[in-house]
Parts: sequence; C-alpha cells; structure tokens
Amino acid sequence: MKKNPRLKWSFFLFCLLLIQLAAIFLLPFSFLTAGIVIIIDLLLWGYTIILRNRIEITNQQKIQYASRRAQEALDYVSDDMPVGIITWDDSNTFVWTNPAITGKIQDLSKEDQQDMINELLQRAEKGKSLYKIDNILYHFDLDREKRVVYLIDITKEYALENKERQQQAVVGILSVDNYDDVIDRRDDKEISNLNSFITTIISDWMDSYHIFYKRVNAERFFLFARYDDLEKMIENNFDLLEHIRVSAEKQDMLITVSMGISYGKENLEVIGDDAQNNLDIALVRGGDQVVVKNATEGQKPVFYGGNSASAAKRTRVRSRAMSTALKNVFNQTGNVFVMGHRFPDMDAIGSAFGVACLARFHDKRVHVVINENETIPDVERCLEEIHENGELESLLISPDAAKKQRKAGDLLVMVDYHRPSLSIDQELYDQFENIVIIDHHRRGEEFPEKSLLTYIESSASSASELVTELIQFESNERQRMSKMEATLLLAGMTVDTKNFAVRTTARTFDVASYLKTCGADASLVQYLLSTDIQSYLEISKLVGESDYVRDDIVVTTGTDKQEYDSVTAAKTADTLLSMVDINAAFVIIKRTDGVIAISARSSGTINVQTVMEALGGGGHFTNAATQLSNSTIAQAKEQLLDAINKQLTEGTEE
Repeated sequence: MKKNPRLKWSFFLFCLLLIQLAAIFLLPFSFLTAGIVIIIDLLLWGYTIILRNRIEITNQQKIQYASRRAQEALDYVSDDMPVGIITWDDSNTFVWTNPAITGKIQDLSKEDQQDMINELLQRAEKGKSLYKIDNILYHFDLDREKRVVYLIDITKEYALENKERQQQAVVGILSVDNYDDVIDRRDDKEISNLNSFITTIISDWMDSYHIFYKRVNAERFFLFARYDDLEKMIENNFDLLEHIRVSAEKQDMLITVSMGISYGKENLEVIGDDAQNNLDIALVRGGDQVVVKNATEGQKPVFYGGNSASAAKRTRVRSRAMSTALKNVFNQTGNVFVMGHRFPDMDAIGSAFGVACLARFHDKRVHVVINENETIPDVERCLEEIHENGELESLLISPDAAKKQRKAGDLLVMVDYHRPSLSIDQELYDQFENIVIIDHHRRGEEFPEKSLLTYIESSASSASELVTELIQFESNERQRMSKMEATLLLAGMTVDTKNFAVRTTARTFDVASYLKTCGADASLVQYLLSTDIQSYLEISKLVGESDYVRDDIVVTTGTDKQEYDSVTAAKTADTLLSMVDINAAFVIIKRTDGVIAISARSSGTINVQTVMEALGGGGHFTNAATQLSNSTIAQAKEQLLDAINKQLTEGTEE
C-alpha cells in the first residue's frame, strides 16, 4: 500500500523542526550551531522542491492517464461497441452515427431518415421499444431532449426466445357436441358409421397439423402439440369447426365440436387443468367453438368459432342435479340475497323472485336486491304490482340496506348475469364470499373467481326458465309458488323469447305450461310488457334513423342529447329485425345514466355475440348487448362498425 506523499512530507518536516529546536536550545550558540540550522533549512527547502515536482508529475500523469482512458472508452463506444448511436437535428435529420449503425442506414435519404426518427418517436410515445431495420431487430432507448437514440441488436436473443416459445407444450381436449342426442334412437350400424365419420374428419385434421391425439371415449379426444402447431391452427381459424359442421349438415346430423386448448411454460398438470377449464367455458358458451388461453396466471382466453346457435344440451337429469346442489348450498349458508344486473329486465326480476321462492321452500330468510332509482318502464309497472303484494314487497331491499344487513356466511345468488361489473351494486357483490350463479347467457371473459355453484345454460330461453325447472323439483302440495311469482317468471320468459317466437324449445313450452298451472296471469304479463305511446314514438324515430351496413344489416343511433332506457333500444332492435330481409340489427343509444348502450339482434345467420364481445359485452348468438363508458354516440358507432366489418371479414375468410 502506497503512503500518502503529504503525510510523509509532514512527518519529515516535523522531525527537522525537532532537530532544529534541539540544536538551538541544547547547543551553545556558535558558528557550528548556525551552520547546522542553515544546513537543516537547506535540506528542508531542497526536499520541498523535490516533493512538489514529484506531486506535480504524479498529478499530470494521472490526468494524462485518465484522459487517455476516457478517450479509449469514447473510441470504443463510438467505434467498436455493438450499440448503434444516432443523433439528429431540429428537422429530424441524422447529424452523427457511429460505425455500429452507419452501415445499416448509410443509404437512407433525408426523407427516409426523417421517417425513421418520426417512427422511433411515435413508438417511444406508445411505450414500444422494438424497431426493425432489414432483418435485424433492435431494442432502442431514446432521449428526446438530447436528440439521441441507442439501438441494441437483439436479433439472436429474440430468435432464441421465439424458438423457446415455439417449443412450448400445447394441451387440448376436443369434445363432440350433442353426441348423445345424435346417437339416441340410432341402431348399432348407424352409430358405427357416425363414429367412423367423426374419427375420419378429426384424424385427418389432426394429421395435417402433425398433432399427437388419442380418442379417450366416444365423444372426447385428447391432443398434444407445440406452439408453432397452434399458431398454424389459429392462422386458419380452426377450420375443423366449419368443416365438420358443414359435413354433418350434409348427412342431416346436428354435429359440432368444441375445444379447450392451453399452453405455456407451466408444468403439464397446470396446462392440462387449464385446457379442461377452457373446454368447460366453450361448452357453457354454447359449443361449436375453441377457447385458447396461456396457462400463465392472469392471462385472458381467446375465442374462435361460435358461428352457430347453441343447441339444447341440458336434460332433466342435469336440472335435478342442480336442484339438489342448490338445496345443499342453501343448507350450508346463512341468509340469501338475490341480485340481478343493473337496470334489470323482467327476466332478471322474474328469476330473482323465483330463487326467493326456492329459498322460502328451505325456510331461508331471503332478500331481493333492487335499486328502484335504476329501472326501466316495464319493471316500474312490475314494481307497482309487487308493492301491492305485501308478501313479495317484504322481500325487496335496497343495496345500501343489504350492505348493512349482510353477515358472514350469507349467500348471494346472481340471476340473469354472471359478470360482476354488471351487478346492481358492485360494492355489495364484493362483500360476499358465497356466490351462486344462475344464467342463460354465454359465458364471457369476466367471471367470478370463485362460486359455490354455477348453473349456466346458454341453450335455455331465459334465466326464468332455468329457475322454474328448479322449482318444479322442489314444489309439492305443501310448498307451491304463488300466482304472482308464477306471473313474474312467465313475464321473464315472454320477454326473452319475444312472445315465444325465438330461442324456444319443447322444454320452454313445458315450463310455460307448468307456470300456467300454477296460476300465472297472461293478461297481467301483457300489461307489464305493454308499450306506451311515448315509447312507441321513440322507437319509430330510431327506426327511421337506420343506416345500412350491408343489404341485410342495419345500424341506428340516437343522439348524445337524447336519453333512452335500455328497453327502448331492445324493442327498436327487435322491430328492425322483424323487417323483410334484415338479418342483423344494432341500436346505439345514450342511457339515462349517461352510458352508451348497444343492443344487437340477429336472425341466426350472424353471430352478434362475438360482435358485442369485441366491445366488452356479451349475450347470445342472436341476442347480445354492451355498454360503453366515457364514449359518444359517434365513437360508439365507429367502434361498432369496425367490429361488424371484422366479423364479416372473418366469416368471408372461412
């Protein structure tokens, strides 16, 4: 370790001073003493000069060394370091570039340089940091004030990352929809031919993508692939769905397939469980579609297909099983709160009171949550009738009162919706840990994280139909629903089936017949669903503002100044769809709460559900809707037209 020169000098000086003082005070004054002092002073002066020169030389060497190293580093950064550097002037033209990037951009014209700088600036504003020059991919870091950009070549790293991504495991489960229904009442020979038909089409498709697959049972296939295989399937929009549907129709069979696919860097157990969950989502949404999702936590599923209306899949066995499961939930939880979606329609009201009836059968204290400040005309008339019925009125509770009365262990039953954001009161929903869902809409991305029981049947006409079936299994001589409850359930079914004209099955009419035997009042239903003159004029005005997107698709809009209720929008869409040669109708209005709402209806040839899902909504194949916050009518129409055109383009490609 080198000693500090200043410290050495101080020590030397101190020693000389001691010697000099000793010579003065201890020796008698003489020429010898004076000579010693003079010699000491000369030595002191001489050593001071030597030490000063040495320090100056040392500092100069340090400065020279530092300068040399800085220059070498600067030369390395500008000439040898594999990082491209570009500086530009006020006109976005290059001022200086280092050798690492010069060879890639030396042929750029002044206009090309300006375009490059502008694009880099735009990418930086959007939070993007990748830029490609020829076949080289760069990660760039830009300093707008200093007008300098640094570009790092990450081509090799990206290629390795991409290769790793392409090698990711993909697990899928394929299910043949309606298999049991199709083979019912067919003899062994016909079933054998059907199995050969299904196996041939599916195996040919699997082989074309080099997928390993195995038939697990008559209606399930297991498949294992790599991500690059999955990309090819996605690129072709899972053409198996269209191929098998068309081929089955030619043989007069209602056969479609659904798939749940998962991939990622997680272990195969997690990916496999996620694939099964994705298949469940596809089936709940009505089948004839593929649900693909990265198994990494927090990733959203992507939907493909769904281009045919869902066929009836539920059976009385499943309904009875759900009835038993709901009974067990009631027995294990506290008080019951029933809540529909915001601005509830008659289906939400009817199914809510139907669940209240079920809870009463099990001696549960029950509340129906309703915000009477957010209602539509039909429901307002309905609430007037309910307020005249003391027994039903006692069940009504406001969201604020429900928050105060809710206790740990209480149960929330969501009816006619499954998206938490659509709750009458989101804060009230968040307070519940025990949740049951009863809905007939196709399942979307947003879904409760945990629920004790989920009963979603997209083939059902309405939530009221599902609830009525559950009541049938619980009803007996001692436990019967009241006439008003039956009327509300029948009104809910009537609304969602458009007077039993759409989305009806034999089960729908069976349930309606049962409600009539329970005393449902058809004339009261007609009154509750009637349209007043003012609403009729509003509907007529909206119909008159219709524009054609295509010969069979119309869109009509209100204005930002005029507010409507959601029923007016729905009835307008129904009216437009009833016109000759109209296969899809979309109505955009500003709701009374300031939110832009879109109602969509289809005759069955166009999937309006996927159009609404693209805008954050959902619903059914033929009946869907969405709400847009912080938007104008014009902006909503532009987004809607983009979604429609995308849907039409994808349909053309298929």
